[in-house]
Amino acid sequence: MSQANRTLLILIFSLIFGVIAFFHESRIGKWIDNEVYNFIYSAESFITTSIMLGFTKFGEVWAMIALSLITICYLKLKKYNIETLFFALTMILSGTLNPLLKNIFDRERPTLLRLIDISGFSFPSGHAMGSTAFFGSIIYILYRVSNKTMRPYLMGICVLFIIMISTSRVYLGVHYPTDIIAGIIGGIICILLTQSMLKNKLT
Repeated sequence: MSQANRTLLILIFSLIFGVIAFFHESRIGKWIDNEVYNFIYSAESFITTSIMLGFTKFGEVWAMIALSLITICYLKLKKYNIETLFFALTMILSGTLNPLLKNIFDRERPTLLRLIDISGFSFPSGHAMGSTAFFGSIIYILYRVSNKTMRPYLMGICVLFIIMISTSRVYLGVHYPTDIIAGIIGGIICILLTQSMLKNKLT
């Protein structure tokens, strides 16, 4: 991807994020939140709750840090130095930007049908942003270095984890759907920004 196209994507995703941030408290924003929330929560059951609790654990800060350190060690052992730098910078950027955005928008979390206790602000979702940055970075690295036969399956698993971790936050009642959408977009922006910073090395 050329730098011009990458810059254009950053601008487009930033614009979408801005629109969601501006309109998430509007009538249409609340309608989206209510409709999607009701659809996801309609699948409530003991088994579904157990699955969602399991996936949400992967998106916790401690889990992301542990998985990131393991990934960095593995990439270094494989001597994928540029990929290691790309991955580390993306995760640092995501981990720094998310709390900053949360404090800027200071949106309160949902209180209806909450299945777990959690504090802090809601917008954008840290789980969605962190998992998108993490697994999205792995998708990009797989595209660069993995075997073509296994690549689609490994990428598919990464996409599945992003979807399930993000969905779990709505199901468990600690995020609105617009928080999740904004978080995923934020994670993508972090990946694109890191690619731009390393544009001369990621050839």
